[in-house]
Amino acid sequence: MWFHLFPLLGGALPLPELDVVQRLPGWEGQLLSKTYSGYVPVGEVDGRKMYEHYLFFESEGDPKKDPLIMWTNGGPGASSLIGSFTELGPYYLSHLSTETDSYRRTGVPTLFKSSYRWTKLGGLIIRNLPPPVGFSYCEPAGPSGDGHSCGSWNDTQTARHSLIFMENWMQKFPQYSSHDLYLAGESYAGVYVPMLARLMLSSPLRQQLKGIAVGDGCTCGSVNGAQCLETAGPFFSVEFFHGHGQFSDKTYREIQSSCGDELIHGVKSNACRSALDKMDRERGYSFDYNLYEECYDIDLYETSQPWHQINNRRTWHMDGTPCGGIRALREWVNQSVVKEALHVAKDAFFFSGDNGVGFTYNLTEPSLLPWYREIIEKKQLRVLIYNGDADPGLNSFYGENWTSSLGFPSLQSWRPWTRDGKMKMGGYATRYVTDFDYVTIRGAGHMVPEYKPEAAFVMLQSFLLNQDYPQLRMPNSSRFGALAPIVLPPIVE
Repeated sequence: MWFHLFPLLGGALPLPELDVVQRLPGWEGQLLSKTYSGYVPVGEVDGRKMYEHYLFFESEGDPKKDPLIMWTNGGPGASSLIGSFTELGPYYLSHLSTETDSYRRTGVPTLFKSSYRWTKLGGLIIRNLPPPVGFSYCEPAGPSGDGHSCGSWNDTQTARHSLIFMENWMQKFPQYSSHDLYLAGESYAGVYVPMLARLMLSSPLRQQLKGIAVGDGCTCGSVNGAQCLETAGPFFSVEFFHGHGQFSDKTYREIQSSCGDELIHGVKSNACRSALDKMDRERGYSFDYNLYEECYDIDLYETSQPWHQINNRRTWHMDGTPCGGIRALREWVNQSVVKEALHVAKDAFFFSGDNGVGFTYNLTEPSLLPWYREIIEKKQLRVLIYNGDADPGLNSFYGENWTSSLGFPSLQSWRPWTRDGKMKMGGYATRYVTDFDYVTIRGAGHMVPEYKPEAAFVMLQSFLLNQDYPQLRMPNSSRFGALAPIVLPPIVE
């Protein structure tokens, strides 16, 4: 397979004004900021020309000065429209989107305004990568192609494709070529983001790039089944469920005795399997992306919907929950009026999956830890790694382990942080001397901005402003002393 990059000269890209979104179906009233939707050409793979779909929401503050935040979901195969419309964008969809008078009248799911939208912090670039994810596509198949139309992808190709997107996007929007830029994403974006960052640091974009933020990130492993963890065994899962009180101490001790190093290197003995089976019986059911999710639906598993193109393989809805906005989003993106508003072809196929299911994706980087270490060690960028502490899959026990294993001295050891500088807990934070933070978000599942939008907003705001995360201040308590809270700008509607 060969991959040909062709950066485009200034006049070769469509004018951004052609991509201006005039209205968003499901939203009543004026848009919250100037919005763009369109395509950026990103090169060729095996003779197929690739086009990546993007959304861009200008900052609601000062678009001429505020930073840019590039967001991508993971998967691989998950559309970042999921992040935009169920997690962190200016408008969100929920299970209530199909219960409004507007929906009953028009048949279009209702968009609601998010109080904790990231467009208050900067311009938001939403990317769907690699083609055919989301509305991205390739020629000659065109926008109506399916998940297999664009051939196979791997980590290295995706990173190169991402770089060419950023270069061409900046050519399309030259007014943003001097703005600070932050790369952000979740889950398999733990692979996408650092690989793109390292390429950008050797490109003309290096002066713009200031930092990266990765949530509940995958740093190694494989897709199509295997967990994306450093261990071959279930060590971090056992620690997570026991740490959350989901099974008995007696069984925990039995697992330690029966399994030993098998928890790290892989389960082989019947005694270990038996002890782990006992743990599973004791802990009962839990949703893979949020331990405390209480919305259950038999349709959570899908075997035939074109949304995933999963060829009768059972798979989870990635980056969404059964009682969140994922179903409303599926309906919304397939509306002809929505496609028209987003400048997408009427017959465009919307593809979104998980773990590489529905298209061909091959892992080429067995571990991203050297990439993170290099970026942090050379102090090239500010780095934020964050984790919802109720995410059973890529859990915070694993996150703390791999971030601390990099070996950098801590500037501020593990401490609580708050959403208000008083007592509204946000989670816990460790700050290292190399502009590197590890932050947990209390009660958040895999999709942190969806489950805890206020905490995610305050965390990102603190990171972008290069401030301490707001400290805990307990009144009349000598235990914490007279800690003055960090004062952040108020959140306004």
